[in-house]
Amino acid sequence: MDEGAFNFDGDYGEAYEALARRVIPGYRTFFPMVAAILDPDLPQEGRVLVVGAGTGIEMVTFKRVRPDLHVHGLDPSDQMLELAKRRVAEAEVSSGVTFQLGYAADVPASPLFDAATLINVLHFVPDDGGKAALLADVARRLRPGGVFVLFDLHGDPGSEEHERYMPAWRRYWTVRGMTPEGVRDFGGRIRDGIHFAPASRVVELAREAGFTEPRRFYKSLLYGGWTFRRADG
Repeated sequence: MDEGAFNFDGDYGEAYEALARRVIPGYRTFFPMVAAILDPDLPQEGRVLVVGAGTGIEMVTFKRVRPDLHVHGLDPSDQMLELAKRRVAEAEVSSGVTFQLGYAADVPASPLFDAATLINVLHFVPDDGGKAALLADVARRLRPGGVFVLFDLHGDPGSEEHERYMPAWRRYWTVRGMTPEGVRDFGGRIRDGIHFAPASRVVELAREAGFTEPRRFYKSLLYGGWTFRRADG
């Protein structure tokens, strides 16, 4: 990841949630949607791994829907992890919630999780083996049959679809109140720090990592959401 473009321990991290609400279509309703998708697959006191704890909104949402869950939030940014801890504490849902500074490879290999999420993370990782390694690290920490939710920016720059929706997405920022200066700044960050991959490549990488049953449940402009299952064996 180009930390100059997206420094989550710097100015970008501080403003992340306000920006996310402005530029990600459906941001306010997405996490309740994911909680609803995961719910029937999670046993009582099930274990959920959140890779990229961010500001904690995802963890708080899961705990409010299912107070019995054990939710482990992981993030490589000190600042983001502190934001997540504060949000969870303020929401009074700390019971059963744990945090870890680091990457998916740093999470203990056992006990395995019943579900995992990777939301707004994979697009920061180059497709030079990095995306594949991250997905494989997540897969190794899920029980066979465990459900995996992946949500990401995706696309194939130069393709007809990408060239139609990238300008539309930029216009969406303006519609949502971003200033011309903000559009220029964020557009530069996207250009320098996002590693797009076509939807077909995202699914291919997930399959290679050990996931099966791809189901696309969300698409909006350049964002997509899928569910997968951890393969048996």
